[in-house]
Amino acid sequence: MSKSVRSSFWSRLMSKVRNSFFSGLFLVIPIVASVWIIVFGFTLIDELLQPLIRKYINVNIPGLGFGVIVVSIFLLGLVTNNYVGKRIVKLGDSLLRRIPFFRVLYSSAKQVTDGFADSGTMSRAAFREVILVEFPANALIPAFITNEFISDNGEKYYTIYIPTTPTPWTGFASIVAANKVTRVNISIDEAIKMCISGMMISPAQFSMTSGETTTNLSIARKDKQAETPTP
Repeated sequence: MSKSVRSSFWSRLMSKVRNSFFSGLFLVIPIVASVWIIVFGFTLIDELLQPLIRKYINVNIPGLGFGVIVVSIFLLGLVTNNYVGKRIVKLGDSLLRRIPFFRVLYSSAKQVTDGFADSGTMSRAAFREVILVEFPANALIPAFITNEFISDNGEKYYTIYIPTTPTPWTGFASIVAANKVTRVNISIDEAIKMCISGMMISPAQFSMTSGETTTNLSIARKDKQAETPTP
């Protein structure tokens, strides 16, 4: 094997190793960050409230931070569902959108969370269609089409959002050629459930279409009779 061939081989190998490493790193970062924020919030509330609870009733309540956050979010949801709460939220939204620099981050984050709203109107407005894309390599994962573009030579491109598991509101944004995506007959709500559950919740059957080839998939069921040992 010549020196140039060996050099080319090692160059391609290191390129694949580097790409795989950074793909895995970018996949892990948003998950770790989300878990860290949640744990930090629970711990902070525990550290603030537990001393007061012990001082007045001399009792240590495990999971106090978790309970306080869940109840607070629930009460916030109740408030924002009435007329006065909606007006307050709208006013706060308007004020946040006027803050320089922060408004860019806020608007982007709000568009993503609106896309995962628990009902059809907003999610369908933010996400046009569920597709499968190859990411990072040799694996198909769900993604959402957010917009469509046409190049000068007539080729179609999509801007897509690739959610992560189990926190689909964090993910990756990308531009992909239309002929590189795989179509699936999965609804947006079903795809969101798949992402949140780590694919443990999925449609019993669906089809994938790539080019002119359509593949039908269904959940594999073990044959109970085959599992019964023969005497």
